Amino acid sequence: MSGGLEMANLSAGYLGRDVLHELSLSVPAEGLTAIIGPNGHGKTTLLRAISGLVPRCSGAITLDGRPLQGLRPDARVAAGVVHVPQGDMVFAEMTVLDNLLMGAYLPAAARSAKERLEEVFALLPKLAERRGQIASTLSGGERRMLGIGRGLMADGRVILLDEPSLGLAPIVIEQIYALIAQLKNSGRTLLVVEENAARVVELAEAIHLLDDGRFVWSGAGAELMARPEILETYFGG
Repeated sequence: MSGGLEMANLSAGYLGRDVLHELSLSVPAEGLTAIIGPNGHGKTTLLRAISGLVPRCSGAITLDGRPLQGLRPDARVAAGVVHVPQGDMVFAEMTVLDNLLMGAYLPAAARSAKERLEEVFALLPKLAERRGQIASTLSGGERRMLGIGRGLMADGRVILLDEPSLGLAPIVIEQIYALIAQLKNSGRTLLVVEENAARVVELAEAIHLLDDGRFVWSGAGAELMARPEILETYFGG
């Protein structure tokens, strides 16, 4: 697998105000790239810009050399970009199974829905056990796993994960990151946003620190751990 996700001079925002300022970023295929930084400084906006959910956006975004800018969000999904938003964004009154099948709503994904479903159930056996259960009755961790599973059903080239550990108990975070490690090891391309850098740095090949809509530091996990001044300033040590 070659190529990857590329951004050049990407600016994006809302109501005439830019939140992101001329960002350039390469997300190589078959690996995990992490975006870290304090809350409210543009991490979620970056993922929304990639997936086409931000109304004001300029610059270039390509996947495997194919331009994404100008495409509607559903066309970006069809091109291979899957966005798993933060929080418990599931269809609360639908069953686990129906939530998962909603992830395969585009024709190409629908044709392979049976195979994708078997893969998701193998990765997330709790979802298989609860396939007939209404989503609103799941625990917070199970809903987060359901959101990731629904994203996998789209069979995308790149998976954008926004704050996958947000608000979860430590034991559930361990389970979520065990799943993320499996996804990385299976050859998928992952772009993961996290405010808490502790777990994602263990898996990421590259880390980018976003502050006030600009990248202020980039490097590997070991390099970040060796920079106590960055850890203290942005993450409290």
